[in-house]
Amino acid sequence: MKILLKVLAFIALIIPPFASSSDQLFSENEVSSMMKKWSEAMGTADVKTLQTLLDDRYIHIHGTSLVESKSQFIEAFNNGSRKYDPITIEDQKIRIFHQAALVNGHFKLKAYTKDRTLEGVNRFTLAMTKTPQGIKIISFQATAIPQPK
Repeated sequence: MKILLKVLAFIALIIPPFASSSDQLFSENEVSSMMKKWSEAMGTADVKTLQTLLDDRYIHIHGTSLVESKSQFIEAFNNGSRKYDPITIEDQKIRIFHQAALVNGHFKLKAYTKDRTLEGVNRFTLAMTKTPQGIKIISFQATAIPQPK
């Protein structure tokens, strides 16, 4: 919970209040393109693309509540301890603010770790911002949706 509050505080600091659409630094098409690149890179373990898309301060909060930095997240792909089946984002909603965009939606997950396979549906929030190096993803948080038994 403390990490979520820190992420939300960070986002609040970079979003000026009452920014008009003419003040936006990037478009919904750019955000959709980034989401497509991200989901493809996740589903193919494309570490090179993830290195480019994720900001160095990136935080990934899994549906299991595991919290990882960019380096920890990437390392799990590099050492083979994590793999995802292709990810298809559904019900994607994009909100653009002056210096940030928030994307919400859900996706079906099939993830493989060294000791188990995880399957289910997750809701997510992904935050991105424009930097001098281009659009970067700064945070991702998944919440597992309980499935009927």
